[in-house]
Amino acid sequence: GAGFPTARKWRAVRAQAGALKVVVANADEGDAGAFSDRLLMERDPLRLIEGLCIAAHAVGATRGIIYLRKEYPQAAEILRAALDAARAAGWLGENFAIELAIGHGSYVCGEETALLNSLEHRRPQARLRSPRVFEHGLFGAPTLVNNVETLCAAAWIVEHGGAAYAQLGFSQSRGTKLLSLNSLFRRPGLYEVEFGMPLREIVEQLGGGLRRGVLRALMVGGPLAAVLPASQLDLRLGFEEMAAAGAAVGHGGVIAFADDSSIAEIAAQIFAFGAAESCGRCVPCHRGTPQLAAMFSAQRGDAPRFAALVDALAQTSLCGHGQGLAEFAHSLQRYFAQELQACCV
Repeated sequence: GAGFPTARKWRAVRAQAGALKVVVANADEGDAGAFSDRLLMERDPLRLIEGLCIAAHAVGATRGIIYLRKEYPQAAEILRAALDAARAAGWLGENFAIELAIGHGSYVCGEETALLNSLEHRRPQARLRSPRVFEHGLFGAPTLVNNVETLCAAAWIVEHGGAAYAQLGFSQSRGTKLLSLNSLFRRPGLYEVEFGMPLREIVEQLGGGLRRGVLRALMVGGPLAAVLPASQLDLRLGFEEMAAAGAAVGHGGVIAFADDSSIAEIAAQIFAFGAAESCGRCVPCHRGTPQLAAMFSAQRGDAPRFAALVDALAQTSLCGHGQGLAEFAHSLQRYFAQELQACCV
């Protein structure tokens, strides 16, 4: 989701000393509008298990864990059956075992250190990033955490070769990305596309345009990312390209907003979501985000206060939750300044 090179992660864990290393599949898919992990696990669970086995072989791990979102009971049943089949086939055994762990409904567990705290039966809060999880992860062991899509792609790369994967995509973003298009599109659903596709093609060709109204804004990558105006539809899907526009690829959820949704309503919902899902460790995130939500709900703002709260989120948040909310706020300032001034800020 964040675009950090997988090879660097794997090399870092591989280089650590010690007999015990752990690989974790982050299947705590909590972003609003995203459902790619669920479909991957429900329709091809052995692909994920194969990817975990490959990662474990590469880094020297003996233990694997699939951390599954609580709200996916059908995926849990399918994964349990697939793990039994993998054990019966000899994929898993004394040298490498995989267990299924069910989350407890915390959105912040999508952040890897909060996820590891949850697995240790501790409060799911972000950890300080020194040491890094590849040095001191689950119960102090060197730990690799990858998302479901990455591990499934690793299995494809081993089968078809790195050169074949590198031929897909464009610029520095190689390969493909799964995109979850929300119900406002005429053709909602899950699509696999090569990096480099313009957002306009995603909206108009894949999604078939909107069921109603005119596109006001587009959110790509989940609620902790930018919201873009229709004027940015020529932007191409790529990590560097999206970042240059203040946006992100993220987990690939694509949520369209029509002109019957105001920027104030969108902002109020995002900040309310952020406040409810904060782990409570960072004061600007825990206490400041509800104030931001209230500004937009009441449509009575304070521009200096808004700027100070957003700056505190960006500068002092331990993890991507608060930082992502700040990026969302920055996108409002960058692309919807007139609407902000008119409604509350």
